[in-house]
Amino acid sequence: MHRDTLAYLFFGVFAHSEDYLAAARALVEDEYGPLDSQGVSEIFDFPDAASYRDSMGTGLKRQFFVCRERRRQDCLASVKRDAIEMEERITRERTAPVGRPVNIDPGLINDCRIILASTKDYSHRLYRGDGIWEEITLMYRDGAYGSLPWTYRDFTNPGYHEFFEVFRDRVIAEL
Repeated sequence: MHRDTLAYLFFGVFAHSEDYLAAARALVEDEYGPLDSQGVSEIFDFPDAASYRDSMGTGLKRQFFVCRERRRQDCLASVKRDAIEMEERITRERTAPVGRPVNIDPGLINDCRIILASTKDYSHRLYRGDGIWEEITLMYRDGAYGSLPWTYRDFTNPGYHEFFEVFRDRVIAEL
């Protein structure tokens, strides 16, 4: 396997409270092994989004978890199915004041892009099977991450970009 087919697997989690971020982190580590030594981001405020307000409430928090071991880039659809099961498990095992207390979205970081998996089809997404699509969310060009017309608003946050660049730089160094 070529090194350039490997990427850092990460989980972008947003939740009703920091307690749910911690629960998601524990499940990620149980399922995918230890996180990278720099693989836990700060906790960001998640922008209020009408599409999540009814099911998750307001005042959401966002955090990223990056696995230590790099993965094949064709793993993302399978990981997304696991993430859905993790969300369901957290919801079943805890009493939440909202219907959906946590959202766990896996993605990949390589030398030139950030890729996210989704259960929703749209014109810019590629179908990967079993109800899972993938999209390039950020592209690295001209020395920085750049948004695309469909990039989720919160992914324009420079703090996210700074966090992801550590892993991008490692991929470049290994190539």
